[in-house]
Amino acid sequence: MYNNRQKNCGDCAAYNDREVNMHFTRKVTDDLTWVGVDDRRLACFEGVYGVPDGVSYNSYLLQDDFTVLFDTVDKAVYQTFFENVKFALQGRKLNYLVVSHMEPDHAYTIEALLSRYPETVVICNSKIETMLRQYFDIDFSDRLYIVKEGDTFCSGKHTFTFVMAPMVHWPEVMMTYDLTDKLLFSADAFGTFGALNGRLFADEGDFFGENLDEARRYYTNIVGKYGTQVQNVLKKAAGLELNYVCPLHGPVWRAHFGDFLEKYLQWSSYTPEEKSVCLAYASVYGHTENAANILAGKLVERGVKVRMFDTSVTPASYIVANAFRCSHLVLAATTYNAGIFVTMENLIHDIVNHNLQNRKVAIMENGSWAAASGNLMKEAMSKLKGIEFIGDKISLKSALKEEQLAELDAVADAIAADICPVPVVAATAAAPAEPGEKLPVDDGVFKNMTYGVEVLTTRVDGKDYGCIINTAGQVAASDPRKITISCIKKNYTCDMVAKAGKFNISILTEDAPYSLFESFGFRSGRDVDKFADVSYNDRTLNGIRYIPQYTNEVLSCEVIDVKDLDTQVLYIANVVEAKVLSSGKSCTYAYYHAHIKPKKNPAPDQKEGFLCKVCGYFHEGSELPEDFTCPLCKHGPEEFEHIVPAVQKKVKGYICTVCGHFEPCDGELPEDYTCPLCHHGPDSFEPAEQ
Repeated sequence: MYNNRQKNCGDCAAYNDREVNMHFTRKVTDDLTWVGVDDRRLACFEGVYGVPDGVSYNSYLLQDDFTVLFDTVDKAVYQTFFENVKFALQGRKLNYLVVSHMEPDHAYTIEALLSRYPETVVICNSKIETMLRQYFDIDFSDRLYIVKEGDTFCSGKHTFTFVMAPMVHWPEVMMTYDLTDKLLFSADAFGTFGALNGRLFADEGDFFGENLDEARRYYTNIVGKYGTQVQNVLKKAAGLELNYVCPLHGPVWRAHFGDFLEKYLQWSSYTPEEKSVCLAYASVYGHTENAANILAGKLVERGVKVRMFDTSVTPASYIVANAFRCSHLVLAATTYNAGIFVTMENLIHDIVNHNLQNRKVAIMENGSWAAASGNLMKEAMSKLKGIEFIGDKISLKSALKEEQLAELDAVADAIAADICPVPVVAATAAAPAEPGEKLPVDDGVFKNMTYGVEVLTTRVDGKDYGCIINTAGQVAASDPRKITISCIKKNYTCDMVAKAGKFNISILTEDAPYSLFESFGFRSGRDVDKFADVSYNDRTLNGIRYIPQYTNEVLSCEVIDVKDLDTQVLYIANVVEAKVLSSGKSCTYAYYHAHIKPKKNPAPDQKEGFLCKVCGYFHEGSELPEDFTCPLCKHGPEEFEHIVPAVQKKVKGYICTVCGHFEPCDGELPEDYTCPLCHHGPDSFEPAEQ
């Protein structure tokens, strides 16, 4: 909803006392409204990071038995924020304010909000309480509702639980999970730079094409230092069902959040997104730049992707983001005042302070006399974990000489060999197969074939049945048209199709949620009514239900022939009715595995050590020195808890690549084994340990 009608606003300083009536809100769910604000006039976020596309400050208002506001906004946009809150409240009182994070871009307007709504109670944790008293001169004694990890709060229909997230990216941060709508208020996690520009949801635009670079720059520069803490939070969240994720910056996620979560798993574990080179150079008169250009050309000629930056032109935050993105770094800088040229020195300072790890680095220096930048760059980068230097240091004296081209070739060869090694080719061809000889068949080939994903439904004796298949295909364009489907024999729906002699096929689209696959793919109609909890009852003329949501087409079919295929049954059918439901792109089996099926978040290895109770930093080892200071929050040993993990023996077995079921087994799965959830056979399992 929006309204830009302004009543006699007068001087801007008088906005507090005048009814401006200028609001823009959007619904997240039926009873949750986004009341945040875009800021396109901010030049530098946190006074450091340029935001040419602006930034959003997100706040959310819940209309339940009690009204609940989740966080506030920066002072720069307070007036529009208050108009949004007033409009969304629709004349109701504001009962509760949940504070997730005390950074002023989300907390500055708390004092003004409580002044406008004097009956509002603040829900927060004890660390937030401390910061509230530091920032504001307000008597909070009768207005605080203090929560801790795992506590719950009920607003009526909705019940919330609280997840502490220290150092993501301040020590007081907490997230709030709505158990009713499966919605996570994630504080600064999963945020991004950039104004929303009316697009509240990530799927309303091409997020990975248009916004991912700014999401990466946001993560690496704001949260990047705290990878361990982010991993701890991701581990907590791994067991949560997520229908929505509502961050404090950037779009709301309601579909395919797993793709973005996968990026967070990479960034927080300091795993490169791609095998490529981030080449950053600092050059005064162009000679170092020339050598860097030549090296870049040699790398590209060897098939290496290069992302190249002039540190005097490109702000450090963009280069830091690409250092997280790329597997290899090349740092080239002239010597300046017996040190590193200032823009490269600042960049390396940022890279080190953002805790980048596990990269391979090549060094190039320049100096007309007493070249020193190379060793200094190497010394600085050596402070980081998992840094490996590749190739010999290249040292220029004023300008690159012809005889030094071989040094550039050597570095280019070393990097190329690491990024794109030459595949080993068999020396001799395999001998021809003998007649009747069984040849090897790689099951991976079939995973690369393109299949659609459908819901097969039928009806017998007044009861509806359905299951997920990926085998429907047209086999004849005659009149009537003919299709085939195959079903796993152990699927109950397979038997029901045989009894009914007719069925429907609902072709799923890429926005289909994982919960739909769980409902129709991982439960048996023998045990449950898969349609018991759905809100729709759409049927075709044959009386059989179909899936009206997340579907682009539905086909009604009558069986004309049946073939027994050992583990499957093949049905050949005439299409008697068909209609288009939407223009959504059909979901393929490969798309389901890549984008819909949740990514498994491996739990980090548990080791003995000491955990900081303030910020979550973990110091590995059996002893903590008496003079030890936490490198993150600077607290001493008294704030550390000794952690001695229980010894857990891993169990060997097999995991289903379709549904994730783990079957303990010390040996081979029986040939006739079928998954108890999705009924696939041994060919859909791969060895695993849990």
